[in-house]
Amino acid sequence: MSADADLSTQTGLAALVDWYVTIGVDIAIDEAPHDRFAESAAPPSGRAAGPPPVAAPARRAEPPARETRSPRPAAPVFTEEAARAACEAASEARTIDELQERLAGFDGCALKSTAGHFLFSAGTRGAALMVLDFAPGEEEERGGEAFVGPEARLLDNMLRAIGRDRSGAYLAYATPWRPPGARELNPAEVAALNPFLRRHVQLAAPRALLILGDFAARAALGSPDVARYRNGWFDYDHGGGTTRALLAPPLASLLRTPVLKRRAWRDLRAAAALG
Repeated sequence: MSADADLSTQTGLAALVDWYVTIGVDIAIDEAPHDRFAESAAPPSGRAAGPPPVAAPARRAEPPARETRSPRPAAPVFTEEAARAACEAASEARTIDELQERLAGFDGCALKSTAGHFLFSAGTRGAALMVLDFAPGEEEERGGEAFVGPEARLLDNMLRAIGRDRSGAYLAYATPWRPPGARELNPAEVAALNPFLRRHVQLAAPRALLILGDFAARAALGSPDVARYRNGWFDYDHGGGTTRALLAPPLASLLRTPVLKRRAWRDLRAAAALG
């Protein structure tokens, strides 16, 4: 074989290897090819005819291990215990200050151990308009002060646009502890916080309650079904009576999606007119 032919063969083999790498071939273990897609799709009985590749059982064993992992059995029990303890603690509070103190000392909500700050409310207690946001934002969690982040500044601008400021509104959180990643509350957390929320509204006694977003609404109502409350006014039952309430878009969504501001503006004006 000539040197040119030798070089041509080497170049061709190198190109073939490059092509194999490009399409994902990184190892050759058998002289005869295997259709791995067909093997993985076959029922268990079909695999018994021949031993699978060494690495395959480890990859296929992971999903069953995750699927058979049993759920935490203590969660429903904890939910009931948390609700019972929260109802007792919240009902004993006679003022908002007492409620704040009791909630700060309440150990039935796991968020207490993960959040950096306990942030309860801002604005003016006793105002006719109460605004319920979901949780402290990133800026609030860093600085330890309630309602100071970009969402709160947007709310301040909205209040000024209707001729109000924080002296004419009371701002509160559905959860005073920011959940990790601002995720929604789980059932146990809702059970722990809902009695305090209802008592909070009862003691604040606003004429109108503006709830910002579904996360806050589910926490305040104690129910995952909040879609039916989006269409207008409803009576929020706080345990000692009812307060007229509106469910508006969350402030974070208003910052990301300005088109929602029209609806939020309408809801805020309606709540302010009633309050």
